[in-house]
Amino acid sequence: MSYSCLSVVASTRAVVASTRARTGRARRASARVEASGDDAVKVIDRRAVLRGALSLAALDVLAPSRARAVNIGDKAPDFTLRGTKGASVHLGDVLNEQKFTVVYFYNQDGSPGCSVEAQRFEAAIPEFAKREARVLGISMDSLDKHEQFCADKGLKSFTLLSDGDGSVSESYGADLKIPIFGRFSDRQTFLVDGNGTIINHWLERDQSMASVKTTAHVEQILNAIDAA
Repeated sequence: MSYSCLSVVASTRAVVASTRARTGRARRASARVEASGDDAVKVIDRRAVLRGALSLAALDVLAPSRARAVNIGDKAPDFTLRGTKGASVHLGDVLNEQKFTVVYFYNQDGSPGCSVEAQRFEAAIPEFAKREARVLGISMDSLDKHEQFCADKGLKSFTLLSDGDGSVSESYGADLKIPIFGRFSDRQTFLVDGNGTIINHWLERDQSMASVKTTAHVEQILNAIDAA
């Protein structure tokens, strides 16, 4: 069975929430206080304690871990990555050529949310071009997967870059590790000016990013460029 990263994250969060609930119940059940006159005798339920310990261990195993994100006012970490249509993209070169660069990290080629997000960017490329802004999409998928993704979704106007070892995602704090399921780029978008400074940053997980399933996030970026 094939899982999209978003489904994996949602499933993991559900398991973690359920585990926390079980841990709470186990803690409450682990000690009963029986009153006898002025004395209180604590009776330990050994099985409940063991269940609680196992639940806490599961939380450590299942909880996604993320690198620290760079943020507004920071210099955008430089990179050179191979991209679709035979491109090799050096961020420094792009910054010299454009007033703005949109660097967006996404989870996985072909997943429903990432597909719609990419198509929203594709439709808005003329608006970005008017503002002298270039869009770069980055995930940890291979170049072959990127090329197939572009062919399947009609992505012709911007470049997808392959961060195969995850080092660029990690340098931006967009590195999402989910035990058992693997490593992905975390959905984040950075707006970088011509000096290489991050002037805006949106994350899906803290809801600063408008919905990628509508035009809202693309409009959010265009408005930020207009306000810069």
